[in-house]
Amino acid sequence: MPFVIFLIATLATLAVCWKAMPIGTALKVLDAPDAGRKRHARVTPLVGGLAIIMPLILVSLANAWMTGLPMFNAYALVLTAALLLGFRDDRRHIPATLRLVVSVVIGVVGLKMFSPFEIQFLRFSFIDAPIFTGGWGLPFTVLCLVGLQNAVNMADGKNGLVIGLCFIWTSILMVYAPPHLYPLLATLLAGLLITLAFNLSGRLFLGDAGAYGLSFAVAMLTLYVYNVNFSALSADMIALFFLVPVVDCLRLMIGRSLKGRSPFSADREHLHHILLRFMSWEKALVTYLALVFLPSFMAIWMPDLALLCGVLTLAIYTMLLATAHFLQLDQEVPHRG
Repeated sequence: MPFVIFLIATLATLAVCWKAMPIGTALKVLDAPDAGRKRHARVTPLVGGLAIIMPLILVSLANAWMTGLPMFNAYALVLTAALLLGFRDDRRHIPATLRLVVSVVIGVVGLKMFSPFEIQFLRFSFIDAPIFTGGWGLPFTVLCLVGLQNAVNMADGKNGLVIGLCFIWTSILMVYAPPHLYPLLATLLAGLLITLAFNLSGRLFLGDAGAYGLSFAVAMLTLYVYNVNFSALSADMIALFFLVPVVDCLRLMIGRSLKGRSPFSADREHLHHILLRFMSWEKALVTYLALVFLPSFMAIWMPDLALLCGVLTLAIYTMLLATAHFLQLDQEVPHRG
């Protein structure tokens, strides 16, 4: 990728972040605080997704023109659709069922446009022979895409969290990706870093456009990298990379369903909310990101230990939930003198 294209993409991200409020006002994507879940200090534009994903789409189209590789066109189309879906949800809430259906359609179209995104088999580090998906390849891959979309969307509740997660995942992909993906990955990393600075200062939020766009951006690249470099990147390693937000999403959806609520309803029981009950957000952010990064780093260094790292990660995750639960009980039960 010519350096000038990367520079233009980076400047575009910076421009959107710098002019976040007028852009958010023009697009009618502003998030106002309320007396419930939205406890931020002021009206905030939801343009973080635009700042990261639009330059990524442009770089993908530029690479499609320069290389002739069909994957770049398919990638750009999927990101555009995910971004538009998110913007529609930011402006006027889309029912969860409709959003799920549209997300599935986006995934299917992207996979049909470029089949190497689809998972044909699963290679685990602890099993000698691969497990072929057969006719289940397409639905399983779509499930992975939509599953990560929901996990990322549920994790997007505090500044810096989703951007930090995506930065970790994109950095990991850099280790395994073929050279023709470097332009996309470099553009994504630059966009994440710039937007992170504005997000942490409270000047903009990702919004649903950012959550949906980033989840599809990372997921599609991960699928492709796995398919072309499965000898080094096993399925259990990928599961480990995304383990914490996915498990947290499943816990929330199952817990809500058991209480007779919609699995997509809102609450303050996410892991990041739980961490905030006994530590500051700065420490909670570092704790959450460390719980994702450290096991992933260990698995990159020692791939055969990916399964063990996953078990230890789940144990620490469970301990954090139990600690918050017991601390809350201790606060609720009066001490007897």
